[in-house]
Amino acid sequence: MQRYVLRMFADEWRQWAPATAVVAVIATMIGLCVHQFAWTTAPQFRAAVASAGVPLAEFQILSVTIYTVIALVSWVALTVVGRASVQATRHSHALWLLLGASPRAVFLSALLVLVIVSLCGAILGALASTLLGSWAIPAFNTAVSASVDLPGFTIAPWAPVAIVIVSVVTAMVGGLMPARRASRIQPSVALRTFHQPGRRTLSTVFRIIGGFFFLVVAAALVVASSFASQLGSTGPGPMFNLAVNAGGSALIAVYLLCPEIVRFIFWLLHKLFASTGLVVPALGTRAAAARAQVSTTTIAPLAAGLGGIGLLLCAVNSVAAMTEILQPGTPTNLADVWTIVAVVAVSMLATSAAVVALSARGRGREIALLQAAGMHAGQVRVLIAAESFAMSIAAAVTAVVPVVIGGLVCAFVSSAALDGAAVVVWPLPSMLLGLLASWILLFIILVIPTIAPLRDGPGAQLREQGT
Repeated sequence: MQRYVLRMFADEWRQWAPATAVVAVIATMIGLCVHQFAWTTAPQFRAAVASAGVPLAEFQILSVTIYTVIALVSWVALTVVGRASVQATRHSHALWLLLGASPRAVFLSALLVLVIVSLCGAILGALASTLLGSWAIPAFNTAVSASVDLPGFTIAPWAPVAIVIVSVVTAMVGGLMPARRASRIQPSVALRTFHQPGRRTLSTVFRIIGGFFFLVVAAALVVASSFASQLGSTGPGPMFNLAVNAGGSALIAVYLLCPEIVRFIFWLLHKLFASTGLVVPALGTRAAAARAQVSTTTIAPLAAGLGGIGLLLCAVNSVAAMTEILQPGTPTNLADVWTIVAVVAVSMLATSAAVVALSARGRGREIALLQAAGMHAGQVRVLIAAESFAMSIAAAVTAVVPVVIGGLVCAFVSSAALDGAAVVVWPLPSMLLGLLASWILLFIILVIPTIAPLRDGPGAQLREQGT
């Protein structure tokens, strides 16, 4: 069975490429953090900083902030990709069980797929971070303090090994439970195209309860911000902290409740398209809803990424605008903010693209059936455009919730500090840009597997499926 897994990966490596690329990107960011930590803790670096009279904490504070963000993003991205990688082969697992394979053999085979994907990506990421680190890390530390005569950059021998281990283990954590579930599920259930609606597992119930709990916490923090003057929290610092805490709680809530939220959004979009006579877009919306139903992690990373970026930009820009009113001419350096925005944007877009690509395995058969039913190539592309648009708009609408929560906090606190003049900088251009970028990316991911079926016609694909 292990040989079959290796052959399956070798034959379908293009379909696994997005997941491998995500692991490589995340491993690269983890690697840069590992190399930064190893270099800044070296005796030569500490001696150079001490001789320049610059506190070492000046380098560590910003590094720890970026470490924390990358650690959180990496955990979400790698566990999501690990879970999606196992779910993408659930039909193969069911066939193995039908052919007499033991649950233990299926479990180990599912983990083997995940090990191959994560190991390939982790090795690429370790190599990329080692090459990039030789100039990126010295440039970063020079920007932190140009007065320090930094020593030559050296690579710690243990760093590449640590990068590979951390990346693979994190991805494996995300795939353990799906692999265990795949080895114990009834084959007849796994071979169904979609999950049965209305079934709620215990984990789903806890997820929904947790989502509503964090939503209540966010609402309570918004209410507390309306009493900012009484609480004495009217400065830019308390305003930023309260906005991030409230918006962060809302972000966790929408991440946990994302399947229920997007299901409602898809229902509205389908009703809108159907009522206006747009049959193909309505069908595309139903396809997006079915894809999200099969894998609950299809849209959640994208929604969390857009929401996190919007919340951070709203809070930071609102604080900067309020500071400019209170203390005109105060310089603001947003380099660390834009670094975090870039990290989150690249990671979450890539993660969603990988999950969608994994869920699109077997797309050729779907396209062949649509062509056999009379749909021409142009209509298929419109359907894919509608499907990717529905997923992007669902993620963007979900992401609005934490941004609005954070903006309300900024409005209440700034109003208390400025005698009724609320200052809120809404990140509308950034949110629209994120919506457009996610739509284009998801469209490309979904349309690539259809190029060959649309060119060859339905007959070739259906004959291949029948053999």
